[in-house]
Amino acid sequence: MSERSRKNITEYIRARYAVLVIESFEEERVLAELNSVAGDIHHELYVWNSTEGIKYNGKVADAKTADLRAAIDFCENKAKDANSKSLFVFCDAHSFLNDRANAVYRRRLKDFAISIRNKGYNCNCVIISPNFEISNDLQKEITLLDFPLPTKDEVRDVIRNFIDPYRNVSGVTVNVDDKLLERYVDASLGLTELEIENCLSRSLVNDRKLDESDLKTIINEKKQIIRKTGILEFVDTNLDLNDVGGLQTLKKWLDLRSHCFDDKAKAFGVHPPKGVLLTGVPGCGKSLTAKCVASAWNMPLLRLDMGKIFQGLVGSSESNIRLALKTAEAVAPSILWIDEIEKGLSGSSGNGGDGGTSTRVFGTLLTWMQEKTSPVFVFATANNINGLPPELLRKGRFDEIFFVDFPSWEERKKILEIHISKLKRDLSKFDIDKLATLSGEKTFGKDVVLAGAEIEAWVGDSLIEAFSRRVNGDAEADLEMADFESTIKRIVPMGQMRKDEFTRLRKWANENAVSASISAKEESSTDSFGSGGNDSKEQFMAGRKIDF
Repeated sequence: MSERSRKNITEYIRARYAVLVIESFEEERVLAELNSVAGDIHHELYVWNSTEGIKYNGKVADAKTADLRAAIDFCENKAKDANSKSLFVFCDAHSFLNDRANAVYRRRLKDFAISIRNKGYNCNCVIISPNFEISNDLQKEITLLDFPLPTKDEVRDVIRNFIDPYRNVSGVTVNVDDKLLERYVDASLGLTELEIENCLSRSLVNDRKLDESDLKTIINEKKQIIRKTGILEFVDTNLDLNDVGGLQTLKKWLDLRSHCFDDKAKAFGVHPPKGVLLTGVPGCGKSLTAKCVASAWNMPLLRLDMGKIFQGLVGSSESNIRLALKTAEAVAPSILWIDEIEKGLSGSSGNGGDGGTSTRVFGTLLTWMQEKTSPVFVFATANNINGLPPELLRKGRFDEIFFVDFPSWEERKKILEIHISKLKRDLSKFDIDKLATLSGEKTFGKDVVLAGAEIEAWVGDSLIEAFSRRVNGDAEADLEMADFESTIKRIVPMGQMRKDEFTRLRKWANENAVSASISAKEESSTDSFGSGGNDSKEQFMAGRKIDF
């Protein structure tokens, strides 16, 4: 635990905060820290759990205290001693203090908290809980404290303490030098001490070795553990920004910030970028860019499912968002990807009918985004800008807001080249200029072109068309221009179905966002429409322009 966190807990205890709640899955680690804090400030430490009751110095102090009410009675009797300085820790109390449990337990704890304040008891209550639901009748009595996951230095100590005893054990090979140790540390960030030890134990049991090959085992175990939360997903990706067709302004902006997370940038005075919000037309590369950035920057990509934040027990949503943000910070530098953020914040205006849960979750997220100092880059996407609260869009939350519009002719050409190349087909056999034109206004009418996802689907349909000819007897059949020309006739573009909606979106973008694509003046001087297209290049480049 960092000195700052320990100092924070010590200050709350000395300030006589009656009831502190520490949310953590690491009960043993929290108890060890509290024992250390209690020793530093000369407090006696009493620990309660639901099976043994109150324990002092590892021994049961009173066998009758297994019931929480009796335990609190015991604690108050101890607190009445004017010479007593006590820290009372409750390990299973969260099960008795939620809205579904007997209210008598909440009342008894509240009475004790009032006595601590009004009668001058020199003591504090600390509740350790993996997921604490604060009931309304205890809200004013409880103070929530963060207990961060192990820091980089702590992770290093855990790994060393595990590895070193095995270095001279017969039949066990440990090939972990200082350089590999640091890679182990980076791979283990975001895990609890127990989870780190479990990963190393599994690697050792597998082949009685610890070496570079076990790095993958640790990473895979870490992915599983993060996924177990049901809130964060560890996204695997081997893409890079070259897999994104177009969006040159956005890619340049991201490239300039790719080195702003290391020690050299910090020494130069550069602060880690906070994040970026991509809004605009669905299917035009917003989510794909998030995956590509993670790979290009060589950072873990954690996808936050806002919908899952609000699942589960009443009162758990606030705890879920805190856990997700804490995990993202623990594995920093990292990228926190919030896809379609507007769907998760739809009730934050106060009209969601959820008792204010959405508002509280939104407030937690906003405060964290504004005040975070850890190098967590927030990559948020939104399709419907009207669904976003205005507080989210002001400066300080994101470094920039980009608008992603339908691809221009040049961008559609690049997208076609990417997808046809992925099929391992020779690009020289296709008239890419003509295909780019076919995917635009010449086929669909004024101001209507295919989105990137629609182009990908078009390429896929055309491949199926070619394959059907081979199945029907043409052994030499392969993908050709005729397949594209045939399948394009069956496509009904999204831009045609939602034309008015996208026009309003562009109007908003012109005043509030930066265009993710280069301007028409910066595009190739070649006449993009020489093949017969009629696209207005400026039409699909809404938003302010950045001059690099």
